[in-house]
Amino acid sequence: MSDLSLTPFTFASVREALRHGARASSLVAESCRRAQAAAADGIFTALVPPQDATSRADVLQRRADDGENLPLLGLTFAVKDNIHVAGMATTSNCPGLCIMPEETAYVVRLLEDAGAVLVGKNTMDQLATGLNGTRSPVPLCRNAINANYIPGGSSSGSAVAVARDIVAFSLGSDTGGSGRVPAACNGVIGLKPTVGLVSSRGLLYNSRILDCIPVFARVTSDAYEVLELIAGYDALDPFSRPDAGRIDVAPKAPVVKTLATPRQDQLRFFGDEASARAFQANLGRLVELGFSLVEIDFDPFEQAGRLVFQSAMVAERLCDYGDVISDRPETIHPAVWAAIEPGMAYSAKDAFLMLYELKRLQRITSVRLKDFAALVVPTIPTIFTIDEMLAEPMSRNTIMGTYTYFVNPLDLCAVSVPGVERDDGLPSALCFVGAAGEDGTLRTFAHCFERQSLK
Repeated sequence: MSDLSLTPFTFASVREALRHGARASSLVAESCRRAQAAAADGIFTALVPPQDATSRADVLQRRADDGENLPLLGLTFAVKDNIHVAGMATTSNCPGLCIMPEETAYVVRLLEDAGAVLVGKNTMDQLATGLNGTRSPVPLCRNAINANYIPGGSSSGSAVAVARDIVAFSLGSDTGGSGRVPAACNGVIGLKPTVGLVSSRGLLYNSRILDCIPVFARVTSDAYEVLELIAGYDALDPFSRPDAGRIDVAPKAPVVKTLATPRQDQLRFFGDEASARAFQANLGRLVELGFSLVEIDFDPFEQAGRLVFQSAMVAERLCDYGDVISDRPETIHPAVWAAIEPGMAYSAKDAFLMLYELKRLQRITSVRLKDFAALVVPTIPTIFTIDEMLAEPMSRNTIMGTYTYFVNPLDLCAVSVPGVERDDGLPSALCFVGAAGEDGTLRTFAHCFERQSLK
């Protein structure tokens, strides 16, 4: 496949290669070659042996030759290392945690049944606690566009593997922005579906209440094609949304063309003027597309976002990671420990009070958004160098979630789309946020904005 120059590694380029006679095994072999070449770059925690991946591709090719419909034939993917794959250790990037699952996560099996081939498991901020990508063992995963900068987290490797054209798409997990922040940092699509729309059975949770599985891809159409294949109700997943099978993720025209955006005096870029200018330019592209923008009070959204790591909600991290926290605390990254340790101090009363406050904010924000097609925010307010993040790992990590933390607690869906290039050559991104079940509407926005950005 190397002579076919499949860069970027998109669904369209792979399918074009297949139409011109390439075999699935050669496409998969090239993806494995790229993964092996990047093995020392901190992108993966484990790789599928190339011979296993290509053998799998040969089997799939024969089935396709016999007439079976395999929509993802020839496409490779990777998954974050908190998603179970039978025969591969799930570590959540923590030396004190090693789970050998007997069963592959349901979502991974759906993709494999559609013809995709897994090539590896991606690095991540340890225990899925972080939005920057530096809370992991060395070598650190680095930004795909400028290696001096953070890749974003916690799904750092998942985004970088796509941005560096190693795989065609990848899966991560998203509690407070982990499917959107790394996408924005690396200039790719970060699709965060409605919570419960995609089965999380086989995911090692950070928060069972908030977690969902996002998709990273080069282009909008690829990401949503994956979503079409993995969305739906899973009776064996107690957190699967009962109406998941009725949510249409196909492109849907909005009822109105009015978008909400935070008031100018509430927008924060933390001194990053290049980011502020890029956001205004991205809003200008929406206006060119015929959308009207109306500023709204963003404070209730910020309040909801603060609950994720500044309330009893943080105690939920003790559920899935309780054993390693109590038995092997020395294996936990200091910044991760600083984030989850406060959870031990909350009471049951605190948890109920948090739930009451969350319900109040859900009502306020739903009323605030009811007359709008979606909310539009910068995906990230700024981006730090790795050295800057390591110098202030707590406050700067929190800054990265300024426009993402609120989405899951308010039961919203979102998609991050690359925007204009910043003055300094770094990427910018716009995030469309909609009500639960409006994934199809956001798909339309993302596609329109993406086409406008490519002009």
